[in-house]
Amino acid sequence: MNKTNIATLAVLAAAAMMSACTAPQPKPAAPPPPPMSYNQKLSSDSLFAFGKSSLENLSDEGRTQLDALATGLGSRPYGMVHVIGHSDRIGNAKANVDLSTRRADAVRDYLVQKGVPAEKITAVGRGSVEPVVECDDKDRAALIACLAPNRRVEIKIVSQ
Repeated sequence: MNKTNIATLAVLAAAAMMSACTAPQPKPAAPPPPPMSYNQKLSSDSLFAFGKSSLENLSDEGRTQLDALATGLGSRPYGMVHVIGHSDRIGNAKANVDLSTRRADAVRDYLVQKGVPAEKITAVGRGSVEPVVECDDKDRAALIACLAPNRRVEIKIVSQ
């Protein structure tokens, strides 16, 4: 082997070693996507009597809604479930917050009884501060009927 061949082999070996040292590094894994969430609104009137927070007289429609929600939660992974109670503006603000909180607690307790882990569910009442309709009816019965959409329980499910 002559000096030229040895020099060529040395250059090739050095190039191979250099390329091994500077080989492209694998790209870091992409960060996981942010948690996705979705909301489900339940009519408070199908769950509770007007001005009440007990599920004792739960309508068939309300029971169907809550059972379907519990079944759905049992069939897919999720991070947290937030139960948010709302009221209409009839009555004073403190009473409305208390009522909406008791309603959210009742729904949370129902879902826990149906198998939703207690550590994965929160409940809060917001009173009447987030209305979805505004009504100017003077007649009490008409006002109660008009404000029905504001009496609701929202379920916010945050994915893992």
